[in-house]
Amino acid sequence: MSVDLHNFFTFYDSKNPKHVAAVEQFEVDLKEKCADLLDEGANWVRIYRSKPKEDILNVPFFPQTDNYRDADRTCNSSASAMCLEFLKPGTLKGPKGDDEYVKKVFAIGDSPDHGVQERVLRSYGVESKFVQNLGFSDLDKELSEGRPVVIGLLHRGPKTRPYGGHMCVVIGKTPSGDYVVNDPYGSLNEGYTGPVTNGKGAVYSRSELEYRWLTQRKDKTGWGRLFK
Repeated sequence: MSVDLHNFFTFYDSKNPKHVAAVEQFEVDLKEKCADLLDEGANWVRIYRSKPKEDILNVPFFPQTDNYRDADRTCNSSASAMCLEFLKPGTLKGPKGDDEYVKKVFAIGDSPDHGVQERVLRSYGVESKFVQNLGFSDLDKELSEGRPVVIGLLHRGPKTRPYGGHMCVVIGKTPSGDYVVNDPYGSLNEGYTGPVTNGKGAVYSRSELEYRWLTQRKDKTGWGRLFK
């Protein structure tokens, strides 16, 4: 019968002399039979010492509440500006860098207009498209390929009877399957009553998003902007 090392070393106790002796004997046996496995360059050593892949994208946070105009209705612009600065770092300068973006939006149209957002992003050299048929698998795919996603939420009322309209940026996923967002208006979890900075890296549960992002909780009904 083979030994499962994962389970075996779960119970390792460095204060137990038998455990210490067993590991030392294991090292002796490896040197005699598989010396290369104890080399610094062995594959298992390299994998063990490598850092885990970052599951949250380092997307900068631009709050909409300090925008130079229409602070209550420029979520789409601030969300898109966050993604622009992530995809092309240094494009928008400073903590109020989204003001430059917002000015371009109002120069040709209005913030809620998804076509306007696409045109402004393109003017900065970023291609994107707004679609209405996204599901969680699409979020997972984009995140795995290193791209954030701007999504539309019904952000008001209880989750079983949501209403409103709001845009935020999905930047990661937790091990439990919930999603990490940059919400430019603050945190949905506290009904947007706390500091706007609570929207930076907020965790929105999958259950909450099922009601507020997907139409009638049906897959492939979520609205969002994908980046190329």
